[in-house]
Amino acid sequence: MPARDLRADLVAAATRLLEREGSVAAVSLRGVAREAGVSAPAVYGHFADLDELLRAVLDEGFEQLRAAVLAAVERESDPVRRLLAGCRAYVLAGLAAPVRYRAMFGPRKPDSADLAFGVLVRGIEACVVAGRSRSPDPREEATLVWTALHGVVTLRSAAPAPGWPDLDGQLSALVERLALLTPPPG
Repeated sequence: MPARDLRADLVAAATRLLEREGSVAAVSLRGVAREAGVSAPAVYGHFADLDELLRAVLDEGFEQLRAAVLAAVERESDPVRRLLAGCRAYVLAGLAAPVRYRAMFGPRKPDSADLAFGVLVRGIEACVVAGRSRSPDPREEATLVWTALHGVVTLRSAAPAPGWPDLDGQLSALVERLALLTPPPG
């Protein structure tokens, strides 16, 4: 039987607790220990305090978000389809863990948030290079797209309703307009 990775188990337990309880304020070291099936002092062998554990939860959230986006874009060769696939993966990842997603963009936002944003900037830059975006400043357009994607995740997770438009259609319209995408040549 492989050795237990208690640090990873504690991060996973804290993530489950965060999603189930609905807020960062509801997460405690004692609760995480209980969720992981260990004693409270065992947590201190891996994390100095609750803030350090929560930073690890948020860092992992950004890493999973980034990995989902990269996996989605790697399946596409066309830069516009890559951009759209990445945006879709971003929204789906946020909707899959909405409480952690909200916490990722709260006051504890880790430095890894910038890495996720960089993927979006490079996606729009690739569209510009391919002549598929009129963007004079891919970083500015990426900020607009990210704002819209964040709004989609936030609104859809706060008010899941059958009246929402088709997700793929909504994302295509948002990204095409905000990234200043152009139709393929000829």
